[in-house]
This record gives sequence, structure tokens and C-alpha cells, in this order.
Amino acid sequence: MRVKAGDRIVITDEGSDDFGVAAERVSPRIIDDRYPYQHRNPLWHLAAGLVYYVLLPPVAFVLAFVHGVRVRGRRHLREAGGCYLYGNHSNWFDVFLPMILAFPRRASIVSGAAALSIPFVRHLVPMLGAIPLNTTPDGKAAFRTALDVAVRRGCPVAIFPEAHEWPFYNGIRPFSSHSFTYPVRTDVPVVPYVVTYRRRWLSSRLKPHMTVTVGPAIPPSTWRDAPDPKQVVRDRVYDFMVTTVAEQGSFAWVEYVLPGDSLPASS
Repeated sequence: MRVKAGDRIVITDEGSDDFGVAAERVSPRIIDDRYPYQHRNPLWHLAAGLVYYVLLPPVAFVLAFVHGVRVRGRRHLREAGGCYLYGNHSNWFDVFLPMILAFPRRASIVSGAAALSIPFVRHLVPMLGAIPLNTTPDGKAAFRTALDVAVRRGCPVAIFPEAHEWPFYNGIRPFSSHSFTYPVRTDVPVVPYVVTYRRRWLSSRLKPHMTVTVGPAIPPSTWRDAPDPKQVVRDRVYDFMVTTVAEQGSFAWVEYVLPGDSLPASS
């Protein structure tokens, strides 16, 4: 959905509401064992490299000079090597942030099936590093293999544990430990990051500027011997996100409210 300054967006289900534009316009395709997670054709890889590195500079320019994106702590990601990168999901161009954070390395992004259901765009999305989540059980093995291949190449794999897009939401939504199974299974570091919003000094009616804060890597040694390791790393990531939002005072350009409430939903 398209939002403007001061909008009040009513939440019906924190866990499943998706206010992203793509969610309203497409029907997700089926991702099963027939989906080509691994491409053998060298021409495809050549085209993917051209698309990735030609598209990224103008996107980075727009984010920096139009949306005022500032990045803090990018060195943490550089030092981590192959890892999983977890961030909040509050804008449609969140998908480009892992690419910018990882540059000059490539970054992969776990995406929903909807990203591969948009005409024309569905051909570009895999070239930009999208690894779509399988929608049937028989696609699970190929999906996990694609994640393993990306990490072994020293690339970060980005995941949005909140799953759904809430435009300009200035809090952190509760999320489960399910998506943290992947780094625990492969015993690789986890790097958290969080997007916060800054009020523009010209006018609060203008779309706010963004700050991307990357946290220190969380090494496997912190969860390896825990009874529930994925919950341990989930809590570390969540605490970092919540603390960063509170410290930076993320600006509420729009409000998210529960039905009948006059106050914003808690973050």
C-alpha cells in the first residue's frame, strides 16, 4: 500500500499483515523442486553479474541522495565473511540494502514467492541474488542447498525475520526463531542490522531519511551449546534491533494502530 505522512494504518494481525505494494498486486507462484535454484549456463551468470553491478550504483545514489541513507558499522559485515544478515522490513527498497552493505561482494536475499510473480521483474530478481523460499515441501532441499552455496562463497545471505513489509514502521515487530535455523545448521556467524528513520529538517511531511546500523557479528560459539540455539541467536538479534531503535529515536512518519485504539501499536 502507498502511505503518506500522518497515515494511521490499522493492524489486524501482527504476524501476517503485509502492507507492501507487491502483496496487493500479485499471486505468489509455486516454488517446488522444479525451480532452478542453481544455474549451469555461464551466459546466465555473465548476465546476472552485469545486471547486479550495473544496477547497484544508481540505486545506491538514489538511496543516499534522495532518501538520505546513512550506514553505520558496515565493517562488521566485512569482517564476518560468509554469514547470515538479519534486518527489519519497513520499506520496499530494503531488498537493496544488503547489496549496498556487502559491496563489492555479492549478497543473496531470501525472498517470498511474490517477488518472482511480477511480470518482467521475476527474471531480474534471481540475477540480483534472490533465493525464493520454497512453497512446497519437495523444494526444501534445493532451497537449503542454495543458501549453503551462497555462504560457502563468502557472501552474506539476508533474511527479514519479520517476513512482511510495514512501510515506514518505526518499531520492531515480534518474530519467531524459525528463520534462525539456517545459521545454526551451518554454524556460521549472524550479523544483525536495523533501519531507523530520521525526521527531515525541512518538513516532517516529507518522507523521512534513513539510517542503517550494522551490529557486531554474533559468532556460533554463543549458541553452539545452548538447549535451543536458534532461540538464543534470535534473542540476540531482536535485542540489538530494539535497543538501536530506542537509542536513535526512530521517527514515526505514519502510525500503526490496533482496531479501536487511539495510540500507536507497541513496538
